[in-house]
Amino acid sequence: MRIGTWNVEYADESRLDSLRQVLANNSADIWVLTETHDDLVPANCANVVHSEPRPKNWWKIRPGSRWVSIWSKYPIIKRLVLDSGDNERSVMALIDLGETKSLLVYGTVLPWKDDRKIAGWSEHERIIPMQGAEWLELRENYPDTPLCIAGDLNTDMADGRRYGSKLGIAALRTAFSSVGVFCATEPERFPAGLLPILPIDHIALPIEWANITSVVAAWPADKANLSDHSGMVVEVAV
Repeated sequence: MRIGTWNVEYADESRLDSLRQVLANNSADIWVLTETHDDLVPANCANVVHSEPRPKNWWKIRPGSRWVSIWSKYPIIKRLVLDSGDNERSVMALIDLGETKSLLVYGTVLPWKDDRKIAGWSEHERIIPMQGAEWLELRENYPDTPLCIAGDLNTDMADGRRYGSKLGIAALRTAFSSVGVFCATEPERFPAGLLPILPIDHIALPIEWANITSVVAAWPADKANLSDHSGMVVEVAV
């Protein structure tokens, strides 16, 4: 099973064909696309759940723009909604993998530095425990279902020198540990040479899968033609 994530900077119409080609060249069974648009449909992934439409508060936003979309080749049993959830910047899906197996997928965009006109990383650090509580609720509601957390985490998961903060990274690691997942795309696990700089988009998966999970594809940011974020795919040998 392959799972990919990429922030596509709202998939401007002039870049749609190029974005589609990259997705096709780096195929995945499940895609968590962030800062995306409904027109960007990954090949062979016809099933989708979207976060709520993004309000038009930036010139790049057009009808069909979303913070997060989860696309899957597998049937999606349902979109999950929590009372405490942010339905604009995150979305949750219960996916049917077949043979009585299923997967919970939580797609998100965490705040970045100075997001929402709040200086520094305080908003990033504030939201992480709140989303962590949502992950715990999902685990409690579906105790026997593996959990995948993916999207634009806006941190390098190293020391924050590239992007993020030490407090935010520590909070993410604590939240991941509390729900039994590990970051499959952290620097220690990322193959050398795949990207020129550390990514800030990530995929977390059940700790039981740590020895059967690897990063199998990644491509660098190309702001002029694709996006200002790199993208990646991990493979789980399930």
